[in-house]
Amino acid sequence: MKQKYLILKNNEKNELIIREFLEINKEMFSLVCEETYDNNDIESAIAKDRKELVSILRTNNMFPVWLYADKLAESIISMYGTEYKEPIKLLFDDAISFSRIVEDIADLEEVVDKIPDEDELLEDDFDDHKPLKTNCSIKVADDEPDDDMADSEETN
Repeated sequence: MKQKYLILKNNEKNELIIREFLEINKEMFSLVCEETYDNNDIESAIAKDRKELVSILRTNNMFPVWLYADKLAESIISMYGTEYKEPIKLLFDDAISFSRIVEDIADLEEVVDKIPDEDELLEDDFDDHKPLKTNCSIKVADDEPDDDMADSEETN
C-alpha cells in the first residue's frame, strides 16, 4: 500500500495541517485523514525532542508507524527551521519500506556465542549462596477431612 502525506503550514491561522492519503488504485489517492495542529504546540514539541513531536503528531485518527512518523517529524522540523512557503509532500510505499526493514533484520549478527552451554546451565553453584530462611510455618490439620472426601460423604 502507498501512503502520501501533505504537510502545510498556515501562518495566517497559526496552524500546521497534515493530510494523509492512501492509494486506492494505481496512482489514484484518496484523502483519509486531515489533522490540524496549533503552531505553538508544534514549536514546543520541536524544542523538546523528536519523540515529543511524534507523540503530538499521532492522534486517534492518524497514527503512522514509527518509520513514517519519524520522517514526518524530520520534515516538520526542517519546515519550522526555515521559511517554507510550499507544502511538503512525502510518499511512502509499504512494500519497499518494510522489505528494507526485513533485510536489515536478516543482516544482524547471530548471538550464538552468548548462549550458555547445556553443561553450564546444569552446574550447581549453590556453595556460594546462603540458604533462604523463612519465618512462616505451615500446619496441616490431621483431623480435618479432605474437601473431596467431605463432598462424597454428603452424597451418600
